[in-house]
Amino acid sequence: MDTIIKVNQLSFHQGLSNDQTCIVKLTNSKFDSIAGSELLAKVESWISANVMMNSKEIPALIVDMENVEFIDSQGLQKLLASLRLMQSQNSNLLLCSQQPSVRIVFEITRADQLFAIFPSFDKFVSQLNNIYEQPSEYLVAA
Repeated sequence: MDTIIKVNQLSFHQGLSNDQTCIVKLTNSKFDSIAGSELLAKVESWISANVMMNSKEIPALIVDMENVEFIDSQGLQKLLASLRLMQSQNSNLLLCSQQPSVRIVFEITRADQLFAIFPSFDKFVSQLNNIYEQPSEYLVAA
């Protein structure tokens, strides 16, 4: 079942399967302090909801940045805070579909070394499928 929830600049879309990932599509072209604060609040809510449901693992969040053409230092700071929050729960926040203007900010600040960044959502899915299709060493040995 696919569900999409729009919240101002954010759009949440359940992807792959219920327990693997959730996609956050940023719908505004500018990711600044306000948009970053909204994302951080949604990440906090995401974690709280999963903890309240006694989830053993908090599914990873994929942030689709396809529409973002501008990111400032405050937005980047909130994105890093969201990453740290997800990692504190043994989960991850992944990025995909960065525009060149956003990608250069990540490269200059070296934030690209902190995030797993995929060129597109389709590339992420294909890499994930490759991981699950490869036989485990333990299964081959058994």
